This record gives sequence, C-alpha cells and structure tokens, in this order.
Amino acid sequence: MMNNTINRRVLIKSLLLLFSSKFTLADSNNHKKFTIIFGSCSNQNNKMIHWKTIIDYKPDLLILLGDNVYGDFNNESANQLKQAYKKLSQNSSFQYIKNNIPIIPIWDDHDYGINDGGKNWEYKNIAKKLFLDFFSVDSSDVRHERDGIYNSNDILLFNKKIKIVSLDTRYFKDDFILNQDRSLNKKYIIDYDKNKTILGKEQWNWLNNELKKKYDLLILLSSFQVLSTSHGWEKWNNIFYEREKLLKLLNKNRLSLILSGDRHLAGIYNYKNIFEITASSFNQRTFNSVEKDNLRVGDLINKNNFGLIELNKSNIEIKVVPSERKTKEVFNSIILKY
Repeated sequence: MMNNTINRRVLIKSLLLLFSSKFTLADSNNHKKFTIIFGSCSNQNNKMIHWKTIIDYKPDLLILLGDNVYGDFNNESANQLKQAYKKLSQNSSFQYIKNNIPIIPIWDDHDYGINDGGKNWEYKNIAKKLFLDFFSVDSSDVRHERDGIYNSNDILLFNKKIKIVSLDTRYFKDDFILNQDRSLNKKYIIDYDKNKTILGKEQWNWLNNELKKKYDLLILLSSFQVLSTSHGWEKWNNIFYEREKLLKLLNKNRLSLILSGDRHLAGIYNYKNIFEITASSFNQRTFNSVEKDNLRVGDLINKNNFGLIELNKSNIEIKVVPSERKTKEVFNSIILKY
C-alpha cells in the first residue's frame, strides 16, 4: 500500500510539472479519496511546525494561497525576498513536501514584495521570477512569457474533471481607496469606479475562456477574500464591480469552491452555489476580530489553521483544522455533493 501511495504521488507530481498550464491526469480508480491541503501566511522567521503537520495528513496535493514567505523588499536586489525563500528551502519538512507532494502556489502581497501591493509595484517582475524559480516552474511554462502568474490545472478524479484556477490578484490590481474617516474601523472603503480592476483585461479574458470549458467542479484560488463584505481590509468588494463581475461569472456554472487566505483568520462562506473557505494563517499571529457576516457559515476561527479537502466519488468534505499539530480537533467543516 505504501508503494502504491508513493507511486501515485510521483505520477501526479510529474504530470503537474509536465502539463502545468494545460491538463493534469490523476489515476484514482483504485483509491477511495483524494486529499488537498490549502493555506496561507507562513512566516519563515517563525516556527514552521505546520509543514510537518501537513506531511502527517499525507495529502495528494498542497495549495499555497500566498504570503508563502514574508520577504518585502525595497530595491532591485530583492535580498529580503531571496533570503526568505532560502530560509524556507532549508526547512527539512518543506524540502520533503517539495520533493514528494505536488504544489499549486499563488502569491499575495508579502511574497509579491510589498504590503497590499498592486500593478504599480516597480519590482513586480523581479518578484515574479523569484516565485517561478522557487517553485521550479518549467522554463517552457507560459507564465514565464506573459504578465502575472495566473494559471489553470485540470485533474481527472473518479471520472470527474476538477478545474483548479489560480488567480493573480496582485500584478494587475488597481490601488484600493484608503479610508480617511478615522471614526470608521476600516483601512479601505468601497470603490464604485467601473474602470478599476483587480484582474486586468488580459486575465479576465483568460478566465472567461477557462470557465467556458467542461468540468464538474471549479476550485478558484484568490489570495484575498471574494465573498465577505463585512470588514475593511483587502477584499474583492473594495472594487465593487470586480466582485459583482466575478460572482455573475461563477453563477453561470455549477458548484464552485473559492479558496482564499490573507486574513490571519479562517472562515467558511456561502453565496448561492459558491462556497468560499478562507484559511489563514499557518503560523502568523491571528486576530480576535468580531465580524457580523450574513454569508459566513459558523464562527470566525482565530487560531493557526489550514484547510483540508477530501474528495470521493460523490462528496466533498471540507475542514478547517489546527496547523500546529495533527489532532482530532476540527474548527469548522461542511460536506457538499458534486
């Protein structure tokens, strides 16, 4: 059984590398479930117990939702980001993961290189090259040639096609509007300018084309939250019509899962046929925020965490669990049919 498990992971890893922007095939005929772990906000300068915890769950796939390191920098040498990646690469548990478990990564602001950064970040292409190099993205991959790091992977499981769409919410993003009213406990306020964007024209066109393709389940990766409108930090609702546009696009399809990070909090959200699971953070300080949110299912989770998805032939079980050790504790969970 152990050899079968190892062989299966090697197969999936090799196929992910070979078809990183096209089609990925995973043979699941002899397996009862497929396990995905996802999370965000791993500070290389803190204890990184979470990587060992992830290994203990024996996942088939790891999705990293940004702030995979904290390497903000301020000149073209990008030494802080280079050192952050170097320190992560020296962690023995992460070394094991990188060599044995397929990883689908996106970035957020602190591995993009600047807090809350967007399209005006002058060193974004330096950060992009470091990102692609660190995650060993093949030199023939389209992400080396086009702007941004958005990407798509298709996985065949239990005779169903799972489409994983990785968005880039940094490279093309217009600046959010800073709140000037000190009486409001918000960093940003809503921008109703229809000309403002998060994804940019090229990425929007690509996304529309990807979602026209056939699949049974969509898993959409966004570094910051899509559904929640209840807080004043980074979120899609800061550019109102970008969120509206995305929700309208997703509602044309069947069940959609959004995986997001960034918040140093975790939660599960639901809007029509869309479920969003925010998993943050792996090992950063979490916040004791109180947010009333009509779209949230259950409480906010203010302990270090990551998300766990277990897929079988008919069900999707999603859990938010502790990242510091493997215990029987589950912070929140849902079961969906697909």
